[in-house]
Amino acid sequence: STQSTGEGMSINVEWITQTSKYMLNKVDRLEQDIKGYQVTQDKENIRRANQLLGDHFHDCGDLSNATKYYQKSRDYGSTVTHTLEFLLNFIKVNVYHFHWRSVNNYVEKAEHIDETDPRFLRRIQLAKGLTEMSLKDYSQAARTFLNIPCDSWNDEIISPLSLLIYTTLCALASFKRKDLQRLLIDNNNFKQYLDMQPTIRNCILSFYNRRFNIGLQSLDLLKRELKLDLFLAPHIDDLYSFIRSESMKQYFAPYLCCDMVKMATAFNTTVEALELELMDLVAGEGVKIDSYNKVLTAVKKCEKTQIQKDVVALCDTLNFKTQELIVKTAILKAGLVVKSNVPMSADEKPSTSQVKSSSSVSSS
Repeated sequence: STQSTGEGMSINVEWITQTSKYMLNKVDRLEQDIKGYQVTQDKENIRRANQLLGDHFHDCGDLSNATKYYQKSRDYGSTVTHTLEFLLNFIKVNVYHFHWRSVNNYVEKAEHIDETDPRFLRRIQLAKGLTEMSLKDYSQAARTFLNIPCDSWNDEIISPLSLLIYTTLCALASFKRKDLQRLLIDNNNFKQYLDMQPTIRNCILSFYNRRFNIGLQSLDLLKRELKLDLFLAPHIDDLYSFIRSESMKQYFAPYLCCDMVKMATAFNTTVEALELELMDLVAGEGVKIDSYNKVLTAVKKCEKTQIQKDVVALCDTLNFKTQELIVKTAILKAGLVVKSNVPMSADEKPSTSQVKSSSSVSSS
C-alpha cells in the first residue's frame, strides 16, 4: 500500500514495513550468534559478528550503534589486519558524522601500519583527501586524490565519478596552469578517471587552453547537481569563486594592457559586474583599473631603482669582504695566534715556531 504526501509523491508503506522487519530480524540473529560464540569463547567469531552488526547499523544510518559495535569488535582483535579494519570502520563512521579532526587522527594512525593491500590504502587516501577538502586545503586535497589508483573500486566512501569531480574542482581552484598540465592532463592514472566522463575532461582542457567562457559554462551546468553532494555541497560556492578568480588572473597574465569589454565577454558577464569583481581581485597585484576607458593595466616596476638597490647591496658585500681580508693579512704578518677558551685538538694546536714568534712579538 502507498500513502500520499500531498506534494505529488507517495510513501511505500509496505516496503518500509518489510525493510524494518528485515533489519530487526538481522539484528536479533547476529546478537544470538554473539551469545553463542561467547559461550564457546570463540573470539574471532565474536569480533566478526560485532563488526557485522556495526556494518548493519551503519547501512541503516544508525551511526551511534555502529560506533558501539565497532568498538566492541576492537576488544577481540589480535592481528595488525584487525587493527587496520577497526581504524577504517571508525574513519568511515566519523566521515559521515563530519568529525574531521577525528578522521585525521585515525588516518595518521592507519598510515603508520605497514600494509600493502591496495583496498586499505585507497580508503585511507580517500579519507585523507576528504579531510583536507573539509579544511579547505584544496591544493593538497587535489594532490591526495590524484594518488588514488583507478582500478578495483568496491564499496568505497565515494564513487570514482565523485572522486573525479572533487579532484577537478580542487585542482582548478588552486593549481597554476603548468601544474594543471603536469598533474592532471599528463597524469596517466587520472586519465582513466577522465575517460569515465568526457564532459569533465573537456572542461579541464577548456580552462587549460584559456577558453574560460566554455569552461565556466560547463561548470555552471553541473552546479545545481553538485549542491546535492554530501561532502562537496559546503564547498561549492568557495570552489567556484576560486576557479573564477584564478581564471581571471590567468587571462590577464600574458598582457600589460587588457580591454575589459573583451574580458567581460570571455567571462560571460557585463563590464560593470566585471569591474566590481576586479576591484577585489587586483588589490595588491600591481594592476590598475581605468574605469573611464574600460582598460586593465599592469603597473610596470621601476627597473632603474631595483638595479640601484642591487648595486648598493653588492658594494656593501665587497667592502665587508675587503676589510675582512685586510684584517686577516695583518694578523698573519704580525704572527699573532688567537686563542679560544674551547680546548683545541692536537691538529689545531700551534706549532713551536708560531709560539716563539708570538713570544717575540709580545716582548717587543
